[in-house]
Amino acid sequence: MAAAGVSAASLGLSGGAAAAGPGGIEVSEGQAVFPRDPRYQTLSQGFNQRFGSTPAYIRLVGNESDAVAGLRTALDQGRRPTIRGGGHCYEGFVDNDKGVILDLSTMRGVRTATDKFGASTYCVEGGATNWDVYTTLFRKYGVTIPAGSCYSVGAGGHICGGGYGLLSRRNGLTVDHLVQVDVVTVRGGAVEVTRAHRDDPKGSPEQDLFWAHTGGGGGNFGVVLRYHFRHDIPEPPPRVWLSSVAWAWDDLIKEPEDFRRLVTNFGSFFAAHSGKDETVYRGLFSILKLTHRSNGNVVLLSQWDEDDPAPLDSFLAAMEEGMKTKATMQTYSAGGLFLPYPDKRRQMPWFQATMTLNGSGDNQRGKYKSAYHRTPFTARHIDAFWEWLTKPDPDDDFSQTLVQVDSYGCRINAHKPAEAAIPQRDSIMKLQYQTYWTDPAKDSLHLDYLRGIYRDVYQATHGIPEIDTDTDGAYVNYPDTDLGIVGQANPAYPRLYYKQNYSRLQRTKKTWDDKNVFHHAQSITLPS
Repeated sequence: MAAAGVSAASLGLSGGAAAAGPGGIEVSEGQAVFPRDPRYQTLSQGFNQRFGSTPAYIRLVGNESDAVAGLRTALDQGRRPTIRGGGHCYEGFVDNDKGVILDLSTMRGVRTATDKFGASTYCVEGGATNWDVYTTLFRKYGVTIPAGSCYSVGAGGHICGGGYGLLSRRNGLTVDHLVQVDVVTVRGGAVEVTRAHRDDPKGSPEQDLFWAHTGGGGGNFGVVLRYHFRHDIPEPPPRVWLSSVAWAWDDLIKEPEDFRRLVTNFGSFFAAHSGKDETVYRGLFSILKLTHRSNGNVVLLSQWDEDDPAPLDSFLAAMEEGMKTKATMQTYSAGGLFLPYPDKRRQMPWFQATMTLNGSGDNQRGKYKSAYHRTPFTARHIDAFWEWLTKPDPDDDFSQTLVQVDSYGCRINAHKPAEAAIPQRDSIMKLQYQTYWTDPAKDSLHLDYLRGIYRDVYQATHGIPEIDTDTDGAYVNYPDTDLGIVGQANPAYPRLYYKQNYSRLQRTKKTWDDKNVFHHAQSITLPS
């Protein structure tokens, strides 16, 4: 699988100026964090506390020349490089025992710039977080990009996996606004910065490299230093309405058909209002949080980006159509929003609303799975949700376990599947299965639970959200090693993440990284 022992010499490189660090390890200019440094444990472990590693050192990359030197030095030492931006990878893809983690977190600039052809752009450095991006673009320039709501997620990984958020139904995916990536590559034995642009000659290696960063996922082709976005990225809405509606599990348990009706209503509504030419509801983004019953409430969180709240009110009414159970409280504690019943909504400036919803959660152990849905939920889907979410939980282990159903579609679906590397362009919902805990002794309990509900929901398609059916695969930015890893026979992840685009990604990998310098458990493999 790996090129763990690839060296600069094997790539035809010579090492740069170096200085000896602890244990005789030589590193060139730049700041290196070694095991005795008090920062070492923090910088070698990401957001998900299930994972951690013991790299030889972590290199804090400060600028472009430092990134080139840091990668060259790691290769000269025969050490595998992995790249960390915000540290939010759901799996342990940055873990790198005895290797070198190239940490971009100090490269967090957001500014105006020009691309390789001289056109104006907005430039986001690879270590910036979502919150760096939102605050700078809005406060300095009055614009934004349609990206995720978790403030501490790194733009470096979020963008190259496709990127989406609360404005995506109106404005498309994050990568739909991307025009250039600046990447440290190792093509042909040269460690150098490649500026790959959307408008490079069709079929050129540079255009393929750009395209691969529009949904191909992180850690595959090089070290992304900068993303350049079009000069006409959207202005955010001046104001939005926020709504948070909850149904008590105690009430739903008494009326099981109400749970089924609620889930059916949600899927049916977005089946009717997620087409690429939708006009009325493209400004609505809604999240249905199907929590385990031990949590206490099923929650519907919505953002509506127009001044007239009537369509939002109609949507909320449609969600309760045919239900005996009615909402008794609306609360969204993660972002500090509390709306006492019966005030189901309130209007706020967009930036304040973004701050309100801007939660990344606690640092805990976690497991995640995902699925795209192209049609409303089937009876089998809903029965499996009910069966697993109502299981007894005497020790309160699953109070942080949920199936999060995000609305999708509209302008996301205005693009063809091969236009960007992310191919899912006709879905109406995106699901994220999540469970969180802190005790390592309960790893198996939570992993088995999430595997069980996922398997049963997709029983009709052999336990996975098969492509081009009612479902359409899984999201590369929510990686799940249960879908297979490199080296296994016929892993499912290439098909579920990339569909028909995987072969082009493999060809691009062959062109830009034929020694497989950049790899992890679910990386793009070289063509056989």
